[in-house]
Amino acid sequence: MTIHITSLHHYPVKSCAAVNLSRAWIDSLGLAGDRRYLVADMDGNFMTARKFPKLTTLLATTFNGGLVLASLDGTPAELVLQEKEFSDSYTSATVWKQNVSAQRCGSDADAWISEFLGTPCQLLFFGEQSSRPIKKRDDKQVSFADGYPLLLTSTSSLDSIQTHCDNEIHMAQFRPNIVISGSDAFAEDGWSRIRVGELIFTVHSPCERCKLITLPPRSLTFDKGLEPLRTLIKHHSSEKRAPLFGHNLIAEGTGIIEVGMTVEVLD
Repeated sequence: MTIHITSLHHYPVKSCAAVNLSRAWIDSLGLAGDRRYLVADMDGNFMTARKFPKLTTLLATTFNGGLVLASLDGTPAELVLQEKEFSDSYTSATVWKQNVSAQRCGSDADAWISEFLGTPCQLLFFGEQSSRPIKKRDDKQVSFADGYPLLLTSTSSLDSIQTHCDNEIHMAQFRPNIVISGSDAFAEDGWSRIRVGELIFTVHSPCERCKLITLPPRSLTFDKGLEPLRTLIKHHSSEKRAPLFGHNLIAEGTGIIEVGMTVEVLD
């Protein structure tokens, strides 16, 4: 059976609702527009849906040169941001103990996101002066994603985990960028390089999961039984019992990928 891309997703603001794509540009930071914005507290510490699950209901949409912020319930009213109007000022943001120089988006953006979350915070942008090398790959950069530019998941692997879990599991809970079909369950565990079109990707490492996957789509409440985290720990985990699902990818170039394209396993 041919392995192919089933769906593509990006998340303009870290932890926001997914934007589903039919075609995407892979640039030097990963999927274009993915996690280029970050919500941080007033000290610059990154904020995610792990502590602020409402962030997953944030509707962030990119356009050429800007971002539109909206919420599911329409409160506060949508806000249109233009990158050319962002402050020239940069501030220090911390993402998983990495310090990143991040561009301030301005007082209107800060006021909007603070009202949305109900706590003082700021919206930051991965601007031209921002830099965040991938650990152990200083030749490559990542924006505000957890650690790597791209995350690949497989429908057959999800189906396998579902057979062990009474709760319905949605792929959206794993927040992937690239979803594939046509491979055996967890076949990706044995891959080191793949090709999609003209692009080659290094399959860097399995993705260790946290409680965020226990948040159903558009919900504000984590599953009390901690599913599917507990199922992963039992049925697909590391030697240290760390729950694993999906793999981190690093693109070794730039180019276009789209839904339906064939995935070739090179190594």
